[in-house]
Amino acid sequence: MPIARTLPVALVLLLAAAATASDQPLDAKAVGQVTVQNVTLQGDAVSGVIANGSPQLVRNVNLQITYAWLWNNERHPGTDNPGRTDYYTLTGDIPPGGSMPFTYRPATPLAKRNDGQFNASASVNGFTEIEPPGGGAPR
Repeated sequence: MPIARTLPVALVLLLAAAATASDQPLDAKAVGQVTVQNVTLQGDAVSGVIANGSPQLVRNVNLQITYAWLWNNERHPGTDNPGRTDYYTLTGDIPPGGSMPFTYRPATPLAKRNDGQFNASASVNGFTEIEPPGGGAPR
């Protein structure tokens, strides 16, 4: 079997092995119940709060942190856009209805420039949902 065909099969097997014991798919409603609130940018650091509005405990919330570059002159932007996206995993358990603050500081500092400014945003990219023993409530 050529490598091009083997890689997708291996990826599917890896993802299947990482699935929870219940093997229940996570519905879109549950995904939308874990949110990022009150995002602020102070220097390079992005802070905010992860809110768990789901009925399950969640952990290992993976965040997508985007540093969008806003040019001083958007009509004539430069050619070297320093904007970027980083990923950060917040470890720890967040109970149903609970929240947890976070602060992310990038390993590589943001560029210091005078032709614009950064605008930061954060969104939930993924998380682990923990069902109580016995399977919990049906979804």
